[in-house]
Amino acid sequence: MIKANARNKLTAEDIEFIGSTLGRNQNARAAVTALVSSPEERDKILDAPELFERILTDASMSHISPFLYFYVLIRHVLQEFSIEDREVADYLASMLTEFSKVNRIHMISQYHQKQYRYLVDLLNDLLDADPEQEFYIQSHVGNYSMFLAGVFPDFIYYRAKYGKMAPDFSYYEQMGSAGYQQAARNRLAERWHLARILEILGTHFRQVRLALNHMVDHYMQLNRNPQSMDAMMRRVQSFIDDRKRFTG
Repeated sequence: MIKANARNKLTAEDIEFIGSTLGRNQNARAAVTALVSSPEERDKILDAPELFERILTDASMSHISPFLYFYVLIRHVLQEFSIEDREVADYLASMLTEFSKVNRIHMISQYHQKQYRYLVDLLNDLLDADPEQEFYIQSHVGNYSMFLAGVFPDFIYYRAKYGKMAPDFSYYEQMGSAGYQQAARNRLAERWHLARILEILGTHFRQVRLALNHMVDHYMQLNRNPQSMDAMMRRVQSFIDDRKRFTG
């Protein structure tokens, strides 16, 4: 199960990286390292602009964990899009880390071996699911939709434009929003302290999706050719859609 726990999984290498980034001398580095053990101080430290800048510019990033990498980037872009909740950033960082594992995106949890390639297959299994399975499926519909539309927007755009009956962004936004909101109302969401996070993701799905698009476009450089015509047209289409939304 994906939880909002990326900040609790920082490694010794992560803490050393934070200390070397923010501490100007050995004593300062030791002080920063000690402060990371306090959740409140840790959160302030992880918001430091110097940390974000170094993650963007340091070529040797392989020694830090994906939990630190994704949390700092996601926290930054969510703030740019007026989403201040650290728990949401934490959840998304955990999701991206988890989905970076082979085939994990196609399974509703690491303990379920059945793989799903399409959202409709998840919905079919939802019909006969017990309450626990319902939660896993509903939250996975949200996570799957957010991951694809948020991290691989040009893939969605290309398939919708050139494919045969391939779904566009509105499909993933509707499915993902509904999945998160349904999961938020499941009693297991309260038990695992996820109800509020899932509700925010459900009600602000498009806003979060666009924030992740911004992260990919400007900070992660996942596209081999970020200036490609498809990438440009996808951004133009997003602008047009937003104009329609605001002008009615």
